[in-house]
Amino acid sequence: MAPVTAAAGSAGTLHSLIVLGRSRRWASAALLAIVVVSCGPEPREAEDPRGSALERLRVFETSRRNEADLRKLHAADAGPDPVAVARLPGTSHLVGLLRGRSVIVVLDADGGELQRLAAPASPSGLATSPAGDVFVTGEQASEVARYTVRAGRLEPAARMPLAGVRSIRSIAYGPESVLHVVEDHDHRLLTVALGNGAILAGADEPIGVGPRSVLRTPRHVVVDCVLSHEVVVAPVDERGVPRPADAVRVVHDGPIWAVDAVERGDDVLLALGGVEDHPLDRRQGSFGYIDSFAWVYRVPPGGPAERLGVVNVSALGAVTPKVVALRLAGDVVGVQTVGYGSAVAADLEWTAPRPTRKGVWPRPDVTTRPFVPGCVEEAVLDDRRRVLANPLLDAWIVDDGGAPRVVPVPDGEPPRSVESRVGEALLFTTLMAPWNRTKGSLSRFTCETCHLDGVVDGRIHDPGRGNLHVTTKPLLGLFNNRPHFSRALDPDLTSVAHNEFRVAGLRSRHDPWFSIDVAEAPWLAQLGVGGEPLGPEELRRALMVFLMGFGPRPNPSVLGRSSWTAEERRGAEVFHDRCEPCHQARLATDVAASRVPFAEWESLVMSPDGPIVWACDAYAQTGIEPYVHEQGARVTSLRRLYRKRPYFTNGSARDLDAVLVRARFEGGGFWHERSDLGPDAGLDASERHALLAFLDLL
Repeated sequence: MAPVTAAAGSAGTLHSLIVLGRSRRWASAALLAIVVVSCGPEPREAEDPRGSALERLRVFETSRRNEADLRKLHAADAGPDPVAVARLPGTSHLVGLLRGRSVIVVLDADGGELQRLAAPASPSGLATSPAGDVFVTGEQASEVARYTVRAGRLEPAARMPLAGVRSIRSIAYGPESVLHVVEDHDHRLLTVALGNGAILAGADEPIGVGPRSVLRTPRHVVVDCVLSHEVVVAPVDERGVPRPADAVRVVHDGPIWAVDAVERGDDVLLALGGVEDHPLDRRQGSFGYIDSFAWVYRVPPGGPAERLGVVNVSALGAVTPKVVALRLAGDVVGVQTVGYGSAVAADLEWTAPRPTRKGVWPRPDVTTRPFVPGCVEEAVLDDRRRVLANPLLDAWIVDDGGAPRVVPVPDGEPPRSVESRVGEALLFTTLMAPWNRTKGSLSRFTCETCHLDGVVDGRIHDPGRGNLHVTTKPLLGLFNNRPHFSRALDPDLTSVAHNEFRVAGLRSRHDPWFSIDVAEAPWLAQLGVGGEPLGPEELRRALMVFLMGFGPRPNPSVLGRSSWTAEERRGAEVFHDRCEPCHQARLATDVAASRVPFAEWESLVMSPDGPIVWACDAYAQTGIEPYVHEQGARVTSLRRLYRKRPYFTNGSARDLDAVLVRARFEGGGFWHERSDLGPDAGLDASERHALLAFLDLL
C-alpha cells in the first residue's frame, strides 16, 4: 500500500511514513500504522522500547495536528449515547433517550427498538405521568417536548417553551400537574405548570451548583447538585411548589453521582452513590481517599439529615455507581448499585437495621455479581427485570438477575472507531488502573471520579505541594490546548496519556506499562476488541485518539443564533481591550499564528463548534496565590465557563461576577487579585455586565 503522508520526526533525523492498515488487535477497525524509516543511526528499539513507542505516538500526534482544520474542530460523534429509560405508562413497553441522535425511542421488554421520534437537542431528561404522557428535555434546548400514547404508539404533542432557559439536564413529573426541571446553565430548579407552561417558582435563585438530576416523591422534590456536593430535599406545597425555606441539604466533601428516594411515614429515605466523603489526598503522588461509596440517609421533617448506612462499594468492585436503587420491604432496606466505571453490580441489604454505638447501621449483607460498566439509569418491569441505559457500550442492558444481556442500539451512522471507544473506556472505567487496592487511603477509581463527565468535580483540593489548593481542570478540548494543565508540565497528549497511566496506578504494585485482553475484561468485546491483547502502546494511543475528539459540546447560549446583541458586542470589545492579551483568540493555544482577528470573532463564537480556545501557552502571575508554578499558572481556556465552577486555580471565586469584581488594571498591567488597588482601578458595573454577556457565549 502506498504511503499517504510523510512528516518529520521530532529530532529531525527520522521520517515517518503514515500508512493505512488493519490490525487484528482492533478487530477489523482501520488504524493508522506508523512505519519509521531511519535517515541516520538506526533506532535502538531493543534498548529503549518504551521510549521508541512514545516517539511513535508523538509522530502520530503531530500528524493529526497537522491535518486538523482548527476552525472546524468540533466534538467527535459520541455514538447513539442512550442516557435515560422509563416505563411507558399503560403499556408493556419502555421509552428511552438517545442523546447522540436527539431522538426518543420506544422499546419492547427485551430492549428491541419499536419506534423512533425526534426529541429536543441532546435529550437527557425523561419523565412520565400516570395518564400516559411522556416529557423530554434536552441539554441544548429550552423547551419541554410532550408525547402521548395513541393506539399503542407514541405520538408527539405540543412543545412547551421555557422563557430564559438554555439547557435542561433533568425533569420530574409532579402529581399536582407540574413539572420540575433542573437546568445546569443557571443552576436552577424550576417548577412549571403543565396547563400553560408558566414557571411557578425557581426562576430567581440557584438551587445549588451543577444540578444534575431531580426526582419526586409524593410530598418532596429531591435535587442532586454535583458541583456543590449536596442533595437538596424540599417539601412541596399543595400546588407542587417546593418550599426552599424548609429544605434539608445533605452535604459531602465530593460529588454525589446518583440518588434514589422513598418516603417512609413522615421521613424521606435517601440512597446515594458518590465519591468518598473525605478530602482528596495527593501527598504520596497518587490519589487517596477517592473510593466510591453508597449511603443511606434519613431526612425527617425540618432535618437535619441522619446518616444510617455507609458502604465502600469500590472495595466490592462497584466503582463510580451512577445507578442506585432503594428498595423497602417491611423492615428490610436494600440498595442496588451498578458501577459505571467497573463491571460489577453490588446489592446491599440491611435486615431490621438498628444503629450501632457509632450511630450507623452495621455492615449489610452483600451480594456481588459480574455486570458491564457504563450504566446510568434503569427502568423496572412488572416481572422485576431491569432495563438499563448504557452510553459507554451504546446499548440497552437487560438484567434478569443473572448475566446481563447487552442489546446494541441500532444505528445508521458510521460506527465509531474501536480505538476511540477503547480510549473512552480507559477514561471512564478502571481499565487504566485495574489493579488498584482499597485499603486506607488507597483507592479504586476512574478518571471520572475527579472529572465528572470529563469536566470538573467542583472540588478545591490539596495537591500535596506546599500550601497549594487547586481546582480540577476539564479534560474536554485538550487536543488544541497544549501544554496541558495549570503547571503546563505535559507538553502534549502523548505525555498526558503516558503520565495518567503512571499516576492512576502508582500505588497498585503493578507496572503501568501493561497489556489487556478480553479474557481480563470480557465486556471489551462489546466495543469491537478482538482476541489479541491490547499492548501498552495501543492503550495509550487509544486514550489519545479519544481525547483528540473529546471536545466541548455546542454552547446552548449560541444555538440558533448567528449574531451578537449590542450588549454582547460591547462585552467583546471590553474583552478585546482588557482580557485578550492573555486569553488570546487562538485556535491552537501553542500556535501564535492561529490568533483570530477581532473581525472574525463573531462568526466563530456564534458557530456550533465555537473553535476559539481563549488561552495562550504562557505563564502569568495575576495575583491568584499561591502560584502553582514559579512563573505563575498557565493561562487557562475560557470555553464553556458555566460548567467549570468554582473559578481561578485556587477556586476562590464562586461565580463569574466574583471573578470580574476582583479584576484590577494599572499602567498597562492586569491582575485578577490586587489588594492595594481599589475599585476605581477595576471594571465598572456596565463593563462587568457586558463582559458577562460575552463570556456566556464562549
